[in-house]
Amino acid sequence: MRFVDNMKQSMLKQAGKFVGNVVRNSSEETMYRLFATVAALSKEPAKSGLKKLANMAKEKHPMIQSWKEIFQKASPKAVEKVMTNLVINEFAVGEKIRQQKMMEHELVLPKLLVISPTYACNLNCVGCYAGLYGRKYQLSKEEVWSLIREANELGIYFFIITGGEPFVWPHLFETLEEFNDSYFQIYTNGTLITKEKAEKLAELGNATPAISVEGFEAETDWRRGRGVFAKVQEAWKNLREAGVIFGASVTATKMNHDVMMKDDFWDFLKESGVSYIWVFQFMPVGMNPSMDLVPTPEQRYERFFKTEELRLGGKFAFVADFWNHGFLTHGCLAAGSKYLHINAKGYAEPCVFQQFAVDSIREKSLLEILKSPFFAAYKRMVPYSNNLFRPCPIIDNPKVLRAMVKKFNAIPQHDGSERVITELAPELDKLAEEWKVYADKLWYEHGYAETHPSKRGVYDFEVRMRRYANNEEKLALDKKA
Repeated sequence: MRFVDNMKQSMLKQAGKFVGNVVRNSSEETMYRLFATVAALSKEPAKSGLKKLANMAKEKHPMIQSWKEIFQKASPKAVEKVMTNLVINEFAVGEKIRQQKMMEHELVLPKLLVISPTYACNLNCVGCYAGLYGRKYQLSKEEVWSLIREANELGIYFFIITGGEPFVWPHLFETLEEFNDSYFQIYTNGTLITKEKAEKLAELGNATPAISVEGFEAETDWRRGRGVFAKVQEAWKNLREAGVIFGASVTATKMNHDVMMKDDFWDFLKESGVSYIWVFQFMPVGMNPSMDLVPTPEQRYERFFKTEELRLGGKFAFVADFWNHGFLTHGCLAAGSKYLHINAKGYAEPCVFQQFAVDSIREKSLLEILKSPFFAAYKRMVPYSNNLFRPCPIIDNPKVLRAMVKKFNAIPQHDGSERVITELAPELDKLAEEWKVYADKLWYEHGYAETHPSKRGVYDFEVRMRRYANNEEKLALDKKA
């Protein structure tokens, strides 16, 4: 049986390489056959997701049309690596390994790992969630490589590199070359992406930059510094010409809400060659946490309809609004549910915004950290509310974060991080109560409570086994719901 499984994995990888060479000019029918074939050889929950992509291709969904456009413009190596590393290794082969390791270690494993190899950055953005600038805190090449190898052994082939500024870290390109069977997304300010670096990314193919932009020039330069918007546009140009697939990371603040509600901004991103969008809500965390830029509950509510329109409309390959799309992920993704964050100090944080930690990769293996009482307690509670429009333990359920830090004596990771659970606590409680009104409106009046019912404990091994053991179809149905 093991021999057959290895043969299947080998066939999948070879198929991915072949498809990568032809999919740039493929039809929807070709993409349908690709996703359907990979789905047939996959395990849940990846299987149902790949089936959905296959059906979207069959129905010529606008999102698939968007992917076709991207593949036609991208370099051959970029397309090949999306197929082999992301679709095959991460979603198909990786999911099967994760399921096997889950049973072996009695642990629901995450799908991806976020790593901040450095806090060093060439900018000084207003309200940066990190902000520990300089090279005092930095992971060595050996530490990062060891971490990625541990993750690969657990079936994780998708990594997000953030910081700080990843292009400041001297071992970035070495790492992309060393792990050429994994796929990397790089959150970057874009100012260091020269023509030569863009060409190197195109040559490697296994990394996609998500470049931060706050709006147009006025909004971006106000937060990131004069001239940054022009440098972002130059980075876009370099990446387009090299054939690199790239996206945008947009931080929703109180200040740029009106711009984000206008089609002009999203049309501009599309025309600039942006393929996908991540929307992050500004969070009152970091060295000097402040509520000043946090969007109001009304703004967050309005933003939901805009980002949902974009997600379903097919203008981009995909659009994700982390705080408004909790109904698609069973709530919060953090603490090893679907991902965790290894910061530049080596500490394992639940996510990049929950800046408290108990364990370090310099003292424990990745597996030991994932099995830690700290992360296990988080995962037992997900979702923290039956209303999946209230997924976050920082701004939606702030008592959860305070309770977890207190119970496990979690260490603040930035000078000032503790303010989010002390002096800012009353304001966060008020914000959560005000958002609950809008969240309940979405959940009940718009019908999401029926179409996306809450599934408490899905990231806890014992609960998952009671609910899904030997019943992949039920898992698929729950995922669909």
